[in-house]
Amino acid sequence: MEYSAEIQHRLSSSSRCGGLQQGGEGVVTTEAEDRSLNVWVRFQVQLQRGSIRSVRFEAYGCPHFVAAADWIAERLEGQGVAALREPRARAAYAALGVPTEKLGKLLVLENALLANAQAADDLVTQ
Repeated sequence: MEYSAEIQHRLSSSSRCGGLQQGGEGVVTTEAEDRSLNVWVRFQVQLQRGSIRSVRFEAYGCPHFVAAADWIAERLEGQGVAALREPRARAAYAALGVPTEKLGKLLVLENALLANAQAADDLVTQ
């Protein structure tokens, strides 16, 4: 399969791939997977004063899935915590030209982000 220039760029130069410092202040970490689709993702989000300071991810899946994780992570930085609850799979799908049959994989990314939103809420109430 041939991948678009955008997909290739995100796979070769992602600065958001990897993890944040374990135990860092304001860092929430969650994972989501779908074994039937052969995808897994871990998002780490660092929160500071109600905003998303930085986002890092680790992902296993097809190149479209990994590129979409990077695309989403990039767009979350600098947003308010509420942005974690906003659906982003379809936007990533359209922006990256992901094939229709892979949209279900991208929904796994949303599951992880919703878990991050819940973890962020729990962090605030502690």
